[in-house]
Amino acid sequence: MSVALGSATRVATMEHVSPIPGAQDAALEVLERRAELITTRPRTDAELAELAELTSALERLLAEPATVDRVQLEGPDADEPLARHLAAMEPVNPVADETDLLDRFAEDRRVFVLRHRALGNLPANVVWVALRKGIPNRLGEVLDPEAPTVEPADADTAVFYSIWNVQPGLAGMGGGRELIEGVVARLADELPSLHTYVTLSPVPGLRRWLESAGFESERAPSQLDSLAARYLSSMNADGRMLDPVGRFHLGNGASLHRVCEDADPSELGISRSWGVMANYRYEPENRAANRAALTARKPVLGEQPLRLLGLSP
Repeated sequence: MSVALGSATRVATMEHVSPIPGAQDAALEVLERRAELITTRPRTDAELAELAELTSALERLLAEPATVDRVQLEGPDADEPLARHLAAMEPVNPVADETDLLDRFAEDRRVFVLRHRALGNLPANVVWVALRKGIPNRLGEVLDPEAPTVEPADADTAVFYSIWNVQPGLAGMGGGRELIEGVVARLADELPSLHTYVTLSPVPGLRRWLESAGFESERAPSQLDSLAARYLSSMNADGRMLDPVGRFHLGNGASLHRVCEDADPSELGISRSWGVMANYRYEPENRAANRAALTARKPVLGEQPLRLLGLSP
């Protein structure tokens, strides 16, 4: 089964594709060297030229269609080693223990990876999904192992609560859009009751931005939600969103649906953003218009962020 993704990209969502003979070893060499160069600071002119060459080579290797595959911890189609590997790597919301891990592969969860023929069976990108009733505004609503399991057929909302590159050498190479669009298509086919697709995303640059603006670093400022809305709707001189997570989701056609204060009280959440998180909403029919608005330097905001900015919805 294939689903159309934009004008040129197609992602097969059901079947694996066989690897291109000999291509996997070549791709792995490119990925390893590119990952090394990405982290090198400062880079020489020769290293910059090599990085550009490797990026072009990788783009050619990844030109073949990709697949979106579900990863399961248990059951006849399970891939337990991969499931545990992804859980051990999880950088956005680290997995605490075995109970937490089992919960993230429960009946009301989905984990999907994007694979390319040139990489064989190695996953390129991963997204973690929670099936819920309503849009959550607290991380605890998604990552509480004690919470009742939602019957998937009764869920109306798919929450993307973590998405990242599995291969460090793919940083900046995209893939997230193909994965999200493929997952939305697959979930819509599997669960017709779903009508809302949102993220519950960290805001990794907020605290640093506040400190650079002169706010104290020891305690959260008053009107934190309004300040967060200003940060999340702001662009730099080059027309890029200040926040890297917002840059990714808005660039992929989402809108900023809601600013969630006190959403992540963990030590990591406080260090990133004083606990602020954000809901970005994906509406397939609005993706192209939202990307066009972003290009025009007018990111699409929901009613709540607009109110926080003192603007009329």
